[in-house]
Amino acid sequence: MDRLSAVFDATLRAVENGKEEIFNIYETTKAEAQRLEKELNLLNAELKETIKKVDDQQRKEKSLRQKLMEVNKNYQIYNEKQMMDVYTETKDSQLELKLLQARELQLRVRRDEIERSLRNLEDTVVRAENLINQISLAISLLKDGITEISQLYSNDQKKEIALRIMKAQEEERRRVAREVHDGPAQGLANIVLRLEIAEKLLKLDCDKVLEELQDLKILVRENLQDIRRIIFDLRPIYLDHKGIVDTIKNYITNYEKTYGINCEMVVEGQEKQLDPSIKLALFRIVQEGMINVAKHAESPKVTLNLAFLEEKIMSRIIDYGKGFNPQTVLENPGEHFGLVGIQERVEMFSGKFSINSVEGKGTVFEFELPYSK
Repeated sequence: MDRLSAVFDATLRAVENGKEEIFNIYETTKAEAQRLEKELNLLNAELKETIKKVDDQQRKEKSLRQKLMEVNKNYQIYNEKQMMDVYTETKDSQLELKLLQARELQLRVRRDEIERSLRNLEDTVVRAENLINQISLAISLLKDGITEISQLYSNDQKKEIALRIMKAQEEERRRVAREVHDGPAQGLANIVLRLEIAEKLLKLDCDKVLEELQDLKILVRENLQDIRRIIFDLRPIYLDHKGIVDTIKNYITNYEKTYGINCEMVVEGQEKQLDPSIKLALFRIVQEGMINVAKHAESPKVTLNLAFLEEKIMSRIIDYGKGFNPQTVLENPGEHFGLVGIQERVEMFSGKFSINSVEGKGTVFEFELPYSK
């Protein structure tokens, strides 16, 4: 078996393993959703009973307060023990009412948390089902692709394609590993440390524990944002539910936060419904072009133009950085392997690609893709 077939087989196995992992996540999530649903039913029953107890206790407490007022008003006809008994009973009733009200509030908060978690889990179950279906389709396409590519390319071409596939895979693995290490992994380690501190403070200062928990809530949200951003870079969920313009706008928002580069996006023409493969290719080309600006251009800002024409879509990425010699870079990519990948992706869809750059005066990267493959 030649190298390309080996790479395809390895990719196919990885995708099939990924499908199995997603199925396990689906099953676990579904089981957790069912558990939460049972807990929610029990909690609603307890809440209903607690509300009834609160209503009964409010009536009892009101009656005792009226009795206490009567005793205070006609104190001359009651002895000291009788007055003390009424006072004690009233105070006990008020305390019991406060405890029941606190329990009701606690149950309501827990109910709201479970309902939110349940909605998120149900949404995850639906997405996992969709993802399993998509992966099944991808596996089918990969299996067909192995045969087709073997027929189309010579051994030298197969080796070259295999090397490019492996290099792209390794580059993506390094990028994801770096982002996880610098972002969520560090954040989670910090959260564990703060939780240990909160655990020790629990016996000493409850108010301080509350402050720690509030800080931890912020940290968790920030880590969740980082994880969502990494997931978006791997496969932008917006692509499945939104148009390409909204997807790129969302990417640019995250890009500005991540790299601190000011971005301007200009859209011309009426957005069209794109074939999924072209939509994904367009997003990846824009993404790679923007990342190249962040990595190499040293530009304070970048402008992205997107034009929907009659038979094709045109895009232009303009930076105002240090510039470079395009011919030299494309002939000897070095760290600019992404540009070669962009060129090949554009050509694969019968598009056009050009780079105009002057050292010290910035770069204009332009490409166009036809709507029809």
